[in-house]
Amino acid sequence: MTESTMTASSAADDAQQAIQALSKKLDVPELKVLEVYKTEYSRLSAQCRIAAFVGVLAMRNTRTILREAGRVN
Repeated sequence: MTESTMTASSAADDAQQAIQALSKKLDVPELKVLEVYKTEYSRLSAQCRIAAFVGVLAMRNTRTILREAGRVN
């Protein structure tokens, strides 16, 4: 395994753990969190200059979107 492959794998593991934690914290199905996260990640990736922060920003946006959705419902 190359260093970049290990880093990508580690980032994916971190994202999965964060998705699971957010699912539990907000009491939202994990698949819904994953769906919102993927949408935000794709949107941010298309316009980012520094790719290292895309995952962090996508998770923050996911949390905000799901919290706001919970207030409306």
